[in-house]
Amino acid sequence: MDEYFAPPEKRTKMSEDEIKALASRLNEKINVPLIGETTEEKILIKVVLKVDGFLYDNLPNEIYDLVRNVDKGVDEDEAKRLITRLSILANDKINIPYIPESAEYVAIKFIIGVIINAARKQWDFDKAKNADDEILISSLA
Repeated sequence: MDEYFAPPEKRTKMSEDEIKALASRLNEKINVPLIGETTEEKILIKVVLKVDGFLYDNLPNEIYDLVRNVDKGVDEDEAKRLITRLSILANDKINIPYIPESAEYVAIKFIIGVIINAARKQWDFDKAKNADDEILISSLA
């Protein structure tokens, strides 16, 4: 129950290092107009935090905790279904006014894709974050 009633600042499952690493990887994928790369990465950290908070609120913690377990996890079909459904729902609920709508959806789907892929059997956060674009994109399809 403590996790369910956690205050907003505690409603996260990702570590600070994971958030920074995912924002850095996302920075390679999208461009926020009119700002430099350092500021862009700081903005993308906020985007990752928003998506992490959304997942905390909308995904059972038992599933989210699979990111830390290599032996147990969701299968490939379930991962694809979760990525698709959660990305659509998150895009409806999360508005990032300083990023164009098309880039917003790509950012949200990328973050959710990495996290859900990390919750797959025999995957972890580093494998999902560092997956070749081709593998990650096919997983996101």
